[in-house]
Order: sequence, then structure tokens, then C-alpha cells
Amino acid sequence: MTQSRLLVCGFGSFPAAPRNPSAAVVEALAREAWAPPGIEVEYLTLPVAWTGSVEAIQRALAHRAADAVLVVGVATESDAFRVETMGRNHAGRAKPDDLGETWEGSVIKPEGPGALASTAPTDEILAALIGSHLAARLSDDAGDYLCNFTLYRLLADAAAPSVAFLHVPQAREFSDAASGSLQEIDQAVRATVRTLADALRRPVAERHTA
Repeated sequence: MTQSRLLVCGFGSFPAAPRNPSAAVVEALAREAWAPPGIEVEYLTLPVAWTGSVEAIQRALAHRAADAVLVVGVATESDAFRVETMGRNHAGRAKPDDLGETWEGSVIKPEGPGALASTAPTDEILAALIGSHLAARLSDDAGDYLCNFTLYRLLADAAAPSVAFLHVPQAREFSDAASGSLQEIDQAVRATVRTLADALRRPVAERHTA
């Protein structure tokens, strides 16, 4: 039987987060080659670029398809982990990416729907985070920057059967004003990956989304 496969992505630096904990944790897990039993996991660090973030994922999936994609991004002002339930078809035109480029319009896909629901088991991910004693909540607004942009495009393009997005707080190791820690972020990413892996082990007919 073929192993299920997950692609786990974190974002690199950008103006509001010169040190991004999502990349730090994803890269640490990659060095460890960590994966739940019976599941293959590939790790990828994404550029924070309007043209580049989704393309990096598309290249990885073109090389080897995945049953689920988890993208981890930082919400610098958040005091809790946020499980994103919705990608919205809008983008902040005035927000430059790490290359200094801005998005050309206020929508991501002019022909696309206004919003798309996550295809991941978001309620189960939330329960796993809370069960790990982490402050967490569901969110239906991933903002208007690269996090929402990437989530919406992956959902619109049906990049994988299951697409999840986890927003993490900034780490105290990287900012005096932050409310999280790298250890907690590591714990949250592992819990999310385990939940996605558990869902993939179930027969397709038994998998559900929130």
C-alpha cells in the first residue's frame, strides 16, 4: 500500500518578521526528518513573494503529488494559534512582499469565488491544539497578505485533496513583544501534522472537513 504524503511549508522572512518562526520550526523538523508513523512528510520553506510562494509549492507538487498540504505562517500580532477555515479572494495592494513588490489588484483571481472553505479537518486540528494545552481558535479571515493569498490559490487550484493553514504567533525568541515560543510552535505544527496524518489513514469516505 502506498504511503500517504504530506507537504509542510513555512514562510521565510518579510518586512514585518525579519525572523519568521514558521520557517525556523519547519526547517528544524526537516533536519530531524520527523514524520508520524506510516506517513511521508516533505518540508519546504517559501519565499514571501506575491510571485513565488505558490509557485514553489506548485513545483514541489509537480515533482511529487501530496495528499495534504499544510502551510504555516506567522501572525505577528496574534496571541493564539489560528486554524484558518477560509481563503478569501482579496489581497492588500499596498503591502510589499520581501522583494518590495506589491500585488497588482485587490482580488487574487478575478474569475474566482469570493471565498473558499478549507479542505482540511479544521475542527480536529483545533481540538488537537487545545488538547496540547495551546491557546488556539478557528479563524475565517487569514488577512490580506501572502498567507491568505497562498491559502486561496491552493484551494482554488485544488492543489491537494486536503489544504490546511496554521497561523502561529511570533516567537519570544525573535521579538520581546511576542506571545509564543519556538517550542510551542514546534508542538503546534507536530500536532497539526499528526491530525492530518490521522485523517489520511481513514478511508476516503470517512474523511470530513469542518
